[in-house]
Order: sequence, then C-alpha cells, then structure tokens
Amino acid sequence: MRNYKLFALICSSILLVLCSLQACQGNNKPKPIKYGSEQCAHCKMTITDARFGTQLQTKKGRVFNFDDVQCMIAFVKGNSVKKEEIAVYYLPDYVSHKLVPAEGAYYLKSEALKSPMRGNVAVFEKRVELDKG
Repeated sequence: MRNYKLFALICSSILLVLCSLQACQGNNKPKPIKYGSEQCAHCKMTITDARFGTQLQTKKGRVFNFDDVQCMIAFVKGNSVKKEEIAVYYLPDYVSHKLVPAEGAYYLKSEALKSPMRGNVAVFEKRVELDKG
C-alpha cells in the first residue's frame, strides 16, 4: 500500500509538472547530459546513470540536469525555478537512454529499478517497450 501511495504521489507530481507547461515543445531539444562529470541541479550528486538522468529547460533557455526524476520534482516543488518559466521536461527512455519529452511518455515504477535517489521510475518513449519490460 505504501508503494502504491508513493507511486501515486510521483505520478501526480509528474502530471502537475506537465500541466504547468505553457510553451510549445517544438523549438526545444534536449541538451546532452555529461554523465560522470555533471552535478545534479538539486542534490549536487554526480549524474552517472543514463537510464535515470533528467532535464528541465526554461523558456529563456536555461538547462537544469538531475540524476533522478525525484530530484527534478523536488527542484520544481522547492520553487528553484517558477513553473510558469518552464518550457519542457525531458526524461530518459530506459531502453535507448535518449531524452524524450515527459509528456506522452510511459512510466513504470518498480523497486527493482534501483535509481539513484530511489525514485525507481523508468520511462519509455513507446508503449511497446514498456510492455516488453
């Protein structure tokens, strides 16, 4: 039951973040994350795992990278950047590690995933990849 509540909280947070998007994603493209050397904008840990590194871009072009979706959500909830300034959120496809827009992606929550900040959420660009997992 606790895992269900945590999963519901994560999904609700992601949906809240997505609902705050006001800019068109068409002009934004994800910037490469420098795995192994770049620090998470929230917790300052080195971002090392391409399966979980996330990115937030503002309408003014600022880019913030995170080691886990948990850190990105905490960063936004902590008002480190105003929601109305956010242009797009990118999450890594668990299979290809390509950063994909959070909106329209498919999510899997599992303790078996073992993400850096224990968010344990995998993202899939295509439903067929999620179904294989």
